[in-house]
This record gives sequence, structure tokens and C-alpha cells, in this order.
Amino acid sequence: MSGTPGTVTPISDLFATAVHRFGAVWADLLVASLVVVGAASVPVAVAHSAGHGLVTFITAALAYGTGYQVFLAYVILRGLPDPAPRGRVASAYATAVIVGCLTGALLIELEPFVLVVLPLVLFAVPAVAAGDTSPAGALPRSVVLAVRNYIRTWGVWLITLVFSAPVAVSMFLAVSAFAGGEVASLLALVLSVPVVWPFSALFVRALYGDLTGRVVVAVQDRSR
Repeated sequence: MSGTPGTVTPISDLFATAVHRFGAVWADLLVASLVVVGAASVPVAVAHSAGHGLVTFITAALAYGTGYQVFLAYVILRGLPDPAPRGRVASAYATAVIVGCLTGALLIELEPFVLVVLPLVLFAVPAVAAGDTSPAGALPRSVVLAVRNYIRTWGVWLITLVFSAPVAVSMFLAVSAFAGGEVASLLALVLSVPVVWPFSALFVRALYGDLTGRVVVAVQDRSR
């Protein structure tokens, strides 16, 4: 998204942009999301095989929380008009791990109420990937940016949840026919990822670009 500071793009346009770009680059994002969620599922499968429900939940929260942030870093870095320096790439992924562990810990502690506070950390990884801050300043910058633009930030977050919920529910109903309880929930989550993660990451990318005026959309991702 390339905007100018002070220019406000309607959220509906940001939504349409995210959907359009998902359609344009779905193959790359599909593969990337499957690779990331596959890697994140390894420790979850190990924990589940040990038969400890609480450990599985904790592992899943940390693994998938980190996985999403890593995927978000990939989407932001992919969208930059010029390749990011290696140091910034490393910083972006390191920030993704830190923020992912934080979001996982928040989920473990707050459970469903985590949905209220998660928007505060949405912009940490994009800020580092775009070169706007260092990893040390990522979380403060994200909180400030989210609070200053709270209507748009929480609005985008709500739309993301509304978009994602039917996908997750439909996947759960599909897998519940042959799996139950915890297994069905995890399978539904994994199967939802190729749709939910790319859309969410593109939506966040579009919003970050609009709020900051940063060019974070590569030529190959732009609307034609």
C-alpha cells in the first residue's frame, strides 16, 4: 500500500485490496503458509502424542502464534519495492518470534479475551520489516500506532475475525466427522490457515501502509 500521511483510505477499500491481492498471489502465499504451519505443527503433534492436553494447548498457542508472525514478516518483506538488507530481514524474523511468543503467552493467560488486546501488537513486525524501527522499538511503536488509530485498527481486526470465523467453523464441521475434541480443533485451525493467514497478513499490510504512508506493496502485488 502506498499512501500519503493524512490520507485516509476507507476500510472497505483496504478489505477489497487485501482480497484482490490474495487472489493475485494466492499460490505463493498458500505454499508459504503451509510451510510455516507445517513447521509449527511439529511441536504441537509431539505434545499431543504425549497425551497432555494443557501442554498441547500451551505449545499450540506459542507455536501458531509465532508461526503467524513469521508469515506476516514474510508477507511484508515480500511486498517491499526493494529487497530489504539481510540485517533487516533477520531483525524482522527475530521480532516475529518475540511477538509470536508474546501473543501466545497472552492467549494462554487471557484465552478468548486476548482478542481485545491483540490489535496492539499488529504493527510490530511490519514496522521492523519496513525499516521504520528496530526490534527494541517495535512493540512501543505498534501500541502507539494502534491507539492513535484505534477505530481503524480495531475495525480491521473485527473484519478479519468476521471473515475468518466462518472458514474456521466450516473446517471444524468438516473434520469433526472423523475426529473429535482437541484433534478436530487443531485440524480445523491448520486447514483454515491457507485462507485466513494470507488474507489477514495482506489486510494488516494494507492498513500499515495506509496509516504510515510507507510503500509496502511490491509491483507484482499491486492492483492492475
